[in-house]
Amino acid sequence: MKAVRSAGIVLAGVLFGAPGVDAATLGEVAAALAAPAGAPQATNDWSAFSKLRGAQWQGNAPKRGGNKYYWNGKVPIDGVGAGEISLVGGQKALDSATVDWPKDIALAKVPEMLAAQFPKDTKLEQVRGACPEERLSGSRIYRATLAGRKPLYLHIQYAAGDRGGSTSTIEMEPQRNKGWIC
Repeated sequence: MKAVRSAGIVLAGVLFGAPGVDAATLGEVAAALAAPAGAPQATNDWSAFSKLRGAQWQGNAPKRGGNKYYWNGKVPIDGVGAGEISLVGGQKALDSATVDWPKDIALAKVPEMLAAQFPKDTKLEQVRGACPEERLSGSRIYRATLAGRKPLYLHIQYAAGDRGGSTSTIEMEPQRNKGWIC
């Protein structure tokens, strides 16, 4: 009887889209990108992303484009909806991961959003708040350090479109990018 109830709960989750069913969190994306604390390199290799929950990658491996390698895919974000992910790096290690967030990011609620998306033992520190000219659009920079991993910098952006619509992204890199300025 217990097995039948469990199977029914799993089936209900699949049919009705229960949160967490084959969906990744930002913490899982960060864990795939950030190398272990004792590693000589700052980021993992590409294979760490091949196991990302729910990800549907374009192709079986990264493709070379110019001096870099790229790998893009669709990934459901736990509790948020269908997102996209873009990876950039060298042949062996990654430089960055960018998550196209499926909903508008409320910049005033970024701390709560990050707390919900990362494990409880993650150290989350705001490095830069709002830029002086922010109105509807804006960005924040955080440093996230998962337990046992090297830190990552998160560039969280919300951009309102001129004719409606908007874009929300979260870029992750091992060092603070010089392009992330006000």
